Order: sequence, then C-alpha cells, then structure tokens
Amino acid sequence: MLNKLKISVVVPFYNTPITYFKKCIEGLKKINPYEVILVDDCSTNEEVILEALNSGYKYYKTPYQSGHDGLPVNIGVKNATGDYICRIDSDDILLALPTFMHTDICFGRPDRVRPADNITIEQLILAPRAICNALVAKKEIFLKHPFATDSNVYGDVLFVLQLLNNKYSFTVFPEVNYIYTKRENSIQSSSSPLSHRLRHIQTVARFCQLEKISHLRSKQLLNLAFLNFNYGSKALKYLKFKNSKTLKKQ
Repeated sequence: MLNKLKISVVVPFYNTPITYFKKCIEGLKKINPYEVILVDDCSTNEEVILEALNSGYKYYKTPYQSGHDGLPVNIGVKNATGDYICRIDSDDILLALPTFMHTDICFGRPDRVRPADNITIEQLILAPRAICNALVAKKEIFLKHPFATDSNVYGDVLFVLQLLNNKYSFTVFPEVNYIYTKRENSIQSSSSPLSHRLRHIQTVARFCQLEKISHLRSKQLLNLAFLNFNYGSKALKYLKFKNSKTLKKQ
C-alpha cells in the first residue's frame, strides 16, 4: 500500500557491494514510498549501476565523483517531488516510514545507534552519532540546510545540529525502522579515532560559523567538542561526573 505521505527517499551510492545494494532496494520496494531517488556518485561498478537503472526508481548521477554523500543528497533533494525527504545509506535497510507527520521532523529509530529521543545540541556534540538516516523532514528544511559537500566535516551531524539550533519540532519513530549494515572496509571503520575526533571538532566549528553562533556560545560548544576529542564516547559521563563533583564542593 502506498504511503499517504509524499515522502521522497534519497539514496546516494558509490560502488556499494551489490548484495547490500540489492537488499536496500528490496527493502524500499516492500514499504513502497511515494518516490525513490537513487543518486550515483560516479560509480565504476557496472553491476551496481545496472541494478540502479533497472530498479524502476529515478536515477541521477553527480557531475563528478565527490567522494562523500553531500553532493548526491543535495541533487536528490533538488529533484524530489515529494513534500518530505528521507535520506538513507545504500547498504542499509529502511523498514518503515511515518504515515503521518504532526512535527517538522521525524527521526528514525535505527537498530544499532542510540535514538534521538530528547536529543540536544550539547549531547550530540559530546556523543556524536548517526541519527540522520531514516530522518524524515519537510523538503524546504533540506533545501534551507543543504548537506556539506566537502570531506572536512560530518555532513549528517552538521545537518542535525542545524535542525536543533533552529528549534524545529521533532518526534522519533516509535519502533526500529532502520537496519544498519556494518562493513569492515567502510570509511567509518577504516579511519582512526583521532581522525574522527578531529573531523568532529571541524564539524562543530563549521556549525558555529554557519549558524552565526555568538563568541561565548561557540567557545562553550567547542569545549564540548574537545571533551569528545579527549574522552571519546565517555565524554558525556565524564562531564556528568565533573559537574557532580563541582556541586558537592558548593
């Protein structure tokens, strides 16, 4: 049954392993969204390209191989005809979409990532995570806040930080609706923790620039990013511990 909401699902891809790509497309056919847009970042794998072309979905190709998903996502959003946009990875499986929207945004509920319930800017900076996949938002929101097209920042984290800063109303899908595929040779798993944390600091700095955050507030947010740099996934616990010790002294 066709989803009543006009949701355009944008799927950027580049040489995705064919087994995963087929599962992604099969999953989309099961939920039958209003529109699916496959955006090829100049793949060289003919089998993957043919799978996209024969899927029955809209196919677009970037003018050059960009190396990350920002440009493909923006192309997909620009060409979407739906009222809402949902962006997913080409090696993951989308299980369901919201059938109605009473907020500007509906975050997905992925299977291996802590969901976005009560998420704040501070929490996302201290503990960055991939909560952008399966997110559904009005098309004009994606157009107002296009994805970063360079590899110096995490485009998905930057996008969510901007959404939170602009105080869009949001909910979270009530049940798991997104299956992440963990691949050993993925960019996330092949990069060092140092590389990830430095990139995250640049993401927060870019956010402060784009959103014209005040000097004092920028300093506060960048300090949180440096806590993540020093303590990684334990940064949030460290800050809570530090604050509790400060309260005891008072």
